Amino acid sequence: MEFSLKKILVAEDDKSLSHSIDTWLTLEGFQVESVFNGEEALHKILHDNYDLLITDIAMPRLNGIDLISQTRHINPNLPIMVVSGKLSPELIANLHSMAVQHVLSKPIKPVQFRKKIEELFPNQVYL
Repeated sequence: MEFSLKKILVAEDDKSLSHSIDTWLTLEGFQVESVFNGEEALHKILHDNYDLLITDIAMPRLNGIDLISQTRHINPNLPIMVVSGKLSPELIANLHSMAVQHVLSKPIKPVQFRKKIEELFPNQVYL
């Protein structure tokens, strides 16, 4: 039986937050790639396979909404989690209509973040 790490793409322009997410997920046994704008994320999605996209909304060079929309055309089944400090009820409804599985507000609460990751990957062994 071959074991492979779940691969997560993190698109977050706040480098400190991106580093924190990357570190936590890596320690939990995930393979993580981080990019700092939506355009880089889209390029990665076009050329590689991921098990989850975690994205901010407000990013340079391609915002999170456009990234999600274009991702849905490339890989309609890719699970997506949005982490943003600019959430409104209308935006959350829009994200859910785009088949975004989880929406978290910044600042991220580690317990809540972990719970959402565990819901997405219930068979993962967590440390």
